Amino acid sequence: MENLMYKNEIDYADIPSDAVILDVRNGNEHSEIALKRRHYFIELPRFDAESFIRDYDLKGERVCVLCKSGMRASKAAELLEQAGYTNVCIIKGGISSLHGNAKAVFENKVISMERQVRIVAGAMVLIGSVLALASASAFALIPAFVGCGLIYAGISNTCAMASLLAKLPWNR
Repeated sequence: MENLMYKNEIDYADIPSDAVILDVRNGNEHSEIALKRRHYFIELPRFDAESFIRDYDLKGERVCVLCKSGMRASKAAELLEQAGYTNVCIIKGGISSLHGNAKAVFENKVISMERQVRIVAGAMVLIGSVLALASASAFALIPAFVGCGLIYAGISNTCAMASLLAKLPWNR
């Protein structure tokens, strides 16, 4: 079986001070935990290696790529290499290896909006289903309403529940 991780790995503690760090996780992940150290954040689907090299005027500095565990970082490292940039490595263990390291990362203690939506939607479906089974079948409209909302959110890429949850005090 082929190793899916990039060939060059580095421990976070061993990264030189002049290295360029590139974080290719998604926005939700980055808002939950991020490096305290200077780094560039570009989601992997939006990452263009040639533009990155050009825009940041890279001239051979070591580029250390970070994701959650190493898979996306490996892909980004390969893209940099394909674009002709060879001084590339990935951070061993990804951001997961730095969880709880207050010197290295900022951790947002608020549950992400995506998780909050899942919790509320799941609770509404569960409550509506239990009420429909135990009481009146009209309560089956609650999970049906949630299902319609999830379908609409998926199609439109907007979420009414997230908009409502964003107004709660802990999300401001």
